This record gives sequence, structure tokens and C-alpha cells, in this order.
Amino acid sequence: MEQNNPRGVLSGLMIALVSALFSTIFYAAFTTLVYIKKLTLQQSQVVFIQIVCIVMAVFLAQYLARKIQGNKLSMMQALLTGWLTSMVLAIFISSYYTIFSKITGLNIMPKGAFAMLLLLYNGLGLIWSIIIGVFLKKE
Repeated sequence: MEQNNPRGVLSGLMIALVSALFSTIFYAAFTTLVYIKKLTLQQSQVVFIQIVCIVMAVFLAQYLARKIQGNKLSMMQALLTGWLTSMVLAIFISSYYTIFSKITGLNIMPKGAFAMLLLLYNGLGLIWSIIIGVFLKKE
């Protein structure tokens, strides 16, 4: 007898990867457009875009996790899914910065910035996972 397990179709890691990838594409498109238009981003604008990307990735991950599991999502699943997604997002955006710097010759990310980026995304992802998880959870 075959069981129809929706978690087997798309695991939590795949949900995190897909959500982080969509958010990274948004971030890359935005920053590349700014570079092509020869505009400059202020630090506050960069932080705002990063927060929007984190919220977008966490929301998408929790929404997908809820839909795949038959419209059920516990608070712990929401917290862990969102948190993992924000950490994967930090890795993807750091990789984007590395590739962008090699292509353009601009050194946007100073040494040691990966650790700061990972901590920032980790903390903000955890906070937004809790906030969004409260609204999306369904037992």
C-alpha cells in the first residue's frame, strides 16, 4: 500500500532553496538595475531591500510549506522553515555579491562581511519567521 506523503514531494530543504532563490533573483535584479542605470544606493535603501527580500523569502517558504502539507503548519515548522530560508538567502546573496564584484570590478562586500551578512539574515529571518508564522500557522 503506497502512502501519499506530501512532504516527500518537496522537502523543507527544497522549499527553503526555492524561496531563497526567488528572493535572491529579486535582489539581484534590483541591484543590477541600479548598477545599469548608474544610480547609487544609500545604506538605508540597501537595508530596506534586504529586509524586503527576507520577508518575501520567509513568507514564501512558510506559505509553500503550509500548502504542501495539506493546509497545515505548526509554529515550530514555520519557525524552522523561515529560519533556514533566511540562512540560505544569506549564502545566495553573498554568492551574488562575489559574482557581481568579479564582473563589475566593484568591491561591495568588505572582508568579514559574510559573517555579518549571515548574522543579520539569521536574526531578521528568525524574527520574521515568528511574526509571519503566527499568521500562517494552522494546526
